[in-house]
Amino acid sequence: MPICPVCKYEYEAGETECVDCGVPLVDELPDDPETVIAGLKYVPFRSYPSRLYAEMVREALANEGIPAIIKTDQAYSFAEMGTSSTVSVVLWVTEDSLELAERIADQILNQI
Repeated sequence: MPICPVCKYEYEAGETECVDCGVPLVDELPDDPETVIAGLKYVPFRSYPSRLYAEMVREALANEGIPAIIKTDQAYSFAEMGTSSTVSVVLWVTEDSLELAERIADQILNQI
């Protein structure tokens, strides 16, 4: 069964993209902490206290052409959109964009 490399949700055969994460599905999850999606190597960037903050930074990065994904310990829910969360929320960016992503994230949330 296809599976999302970000949220780890399993899909029915024939599905090609995660409806929540917007990333291509894979046949099996990678064993290493790095993630390669659609030929791009993603690495952990920053942890945030909730998905709300991660979404704010992800949008700012997207506006600058930097792809980013959010990984959490559980499936997405609207409850995660507050300013604090009990689950781990980590923003991942492409390896080659780390330096620019740092500058943008610092401007947006000033080291949250």
